[in-house]
Amino acid sequence: MPLLSISIPCYNEEKRLPEKIGPYLDWLEKNLPDYEFVLVDDGSKDGTSRVMNELAANNKRIKIVSLPENHGRGFGMKTGVLASSGQFILETDADLPVSPDHIPVFLEYLKTHPDTAFVIGSREHPKSGFVVPQPKLRVFAGKVFHRLFMWFFGSQFKDVMCGFKLFRHDVAKDIFKYVYDEKFLAAGEIIYVANKFGYKVVELPVVWEDDRRSKVKIVRDTFRTLKGMFELWLRNLKGMYSRKVKS
Repeated sequence: MPLLSISIPCYNEEKRLPEKIGPYLDWLEKNLPDYEFVLVDDGSKDGTSRVMNELAANNKRIKIVSLPENHGRGFGMKTGVLASSGQFILETDADLPVSPDHIPVFLEYLKTHPDTAFVIGSREHPKSGFVVPQPKLRVFAGKVFHRLFMWFFGSQFKDVMCGFKLFRHDVAKDIFKYVYDEKFLAAGEIIYVANKFGYKVVELPVVWEDDRRSKVKIVRDTFRTLKGMFELWLRNLKGMYSRKVKS
């Protein structure tokens, strides 16, 4: 059981993955060598699988999970986390938008706060920052979504969608069994499940670096997210977040 697992869902990341993961691996080898990387190929149509195999051939700490069909970020995230074996499990995005310098800060918080189940990066934290300011439309859409999520699901957090969350092993395994959304809302569903189960969650500041090649499309993903919120509400009515029901 390594100290840290880093789980990353990937879809058509042939070009970005080598340049993004290289510096992360260098940092880990120097600062936190007790790790594993869990890369999930979510049915990519390009050379992502080849790139992953090349990386794994040069680093025994890289584990690859290949899915025959594309499902979405949520499904890939769940698959990767459930395949992780670390004492602590970090789920993040394929473009690695948060510097690995944050990892020891997040780890130290969990080690010194045993009552906290997991910590989430928050771009809305007063001490957070951006390497490059995000587009105004994306910022506005994010604020509207989080306001709706707070109203409908009782969330007290301002950035549930941030792709940088660090879990204790047992907490991650418990929560992700109840993550059903296969697309983008899975990041918020995690928080909803945590609240249902009484887990304590803490937001910590991050410095966020947007990749201008981001696959986020405001109009498309806004409709997908609203649809996901409605489906989450229906699943709750059906009792699918009861601990007696597992996916």
